[in-house]
Amino acid sequence: MGIIRRQMRSATQELIMPRYDDLPRLGLYLEQVTRYLNQTFDGLAPLCISTGTVSSYVKRGIVGHSHQRQYDRDQLAALIFMAACRRVATFDDLRFLLQVQARNHDLAAAYDYFCARLEEDYQYVFGLRADLPAIGTDDSDEKAALDKLLWMVACHLYWHSYLDQARQNHNS
Repeated sequence: MGIIRRQMRSATQELIMPRYDDLPRLGLYLEQVTRYLNQTFDGLAPLCISTGTVSSYVKRGIVGHSHQRQYDRDQLAALIFMAACRRVATFDDLRFLLQVQARNHDLAAAYDYFCARLEEDYQYVFGLRADLPAIGTDDSDEKAALDKLLWMVACHLYWHSYLDQARQNHNS
């Protein structure tokens, strides 16, 4: 194993995503939403999100408008999904995927699947686990597409981690 991969492995933390039941039950204001999202993705700079980005998602109809200026757990789940996937897919594609999910699956179950699959992909891509376990029994086209999307997210995070480490080595 090369120096950069060894350094990355030692610096990589396990990704632990909040499950739907762990998301705040009380509404959050915009600043609280971005703080919560960025704490969720602590150490993963490509996934950090700003208040302007959240507002843009609302204006584009990707995430519903806040209720009395507060965002609920369904909106948080959608925002976490968007923050994770926005670097590897277009907004229109992600909006479409969210619409398909809403028609075919319970939000809590779909969100929890997203979390579990992303965690497993991340650990596998970063070399923190030797195998990639199957999750769930659904064999739908939508699940297969989501699996590939989340694989791309994990690879994107790996790519950024590699570049950061290589730049640090180059500058020292």
